[in-house]
Amino acid sequence: MTDFGFKRFFGTERYKKNLIHFLNAVLPPYIGSARDLTYLPTEQLGTNDANKRLVFDVLCANPKNDHIIVEMQKASQEFFKDRIIAYTSRHISEALEVGDRRYSFPTVLTIVLVDFEIPELKESEKFILHVMLKDDENKIFSEKILFLLIDLTKFAAEVNFERLTDEIQKWCYVIKNMWRMKDGDIPAEETIFRELFENCKLSKLNTMEKQEYEKSVLEYEDVRDAMEYHHRMGKAEGFNEGFEKGMEKGMDFLIRTVKKLVSMGLSVKDIAEATGLPVEEVIRLNDK
Repeated sequence: MTDFGFKRFFGTERYKKNLIHFLNAVLPPYIGSARDLTYLPTEQLGTNDANKRLVFDVLCANPKNDHIIVEMQKASQEFFKDRIIAYTSRHISEALEVGDRRYSFPTVLTIVLVDFEIPELKESEKFILHVMLKDDENKIFSEKILFLLIDLTKFAAEVNFERLTDEIQKWCYVIKNMWRMKDGDIPAEETIFRELFENCKLSKLNTMEKQEYEKSVLEYEDVRDAMEYHHRMGKAEGFNEGFEKGMEKGMDFLIRTVKKLVSMGLSVKDIAEATGLPVEEVIRLNDK
């Protein structure tokens, strides 16, 4: 669930088979399966200095040149949907070539794994929200843009891995719970997941990688703690002592968290991206 772990096991050539297996569990109904993938540059600067710099977690293409964005979102934010639309739109515009009057951009599929409850799935047993462009008669307007939002909160650790019925459920469970899994939790015949379990052990990391991992863990925990505490205190104090007081306490914790992330060397843009706060708000909180 850390930025380091997610990008290591899904965004590197060394572990590309994990990404292929994961996508072949998710995407066959939409674009079929693939034996290979090509990684694409994850950073897009835009056409001029005024454009916002975007960095994808994972960006790849299959042999048919369908482009696939894979993102991990750890905390809910006010403009979450706008963000994933903006990321997808930017990639489409970057893919257009000068003079192409046919606008022959590739099919772009955006998969977002989220560690918070998706409102549209709250009352449902479904864990994937599938979004396409359709008209007012529910007919598909275009198949070239697709969003898949996957709710990882539906995969509690209490569930036995062997009871899961398909590959996408297994991947979601493993991504959510790998940090707490033990030898024997994954049957020997589940080769891809057994290998992932072994490769996730800290003993596989060199000194520099361990430092990067530990920094990523702190970032993840600080962001989650700040968001949860801010919400919990605002809600609790709203009932007991007044909403304003609860929000004040939550804000104090958020300020300390922002300052801590800055002291760890994170840029203002990275902190804004992780917390969902505007860049200006991050600067303001750090200056307090």
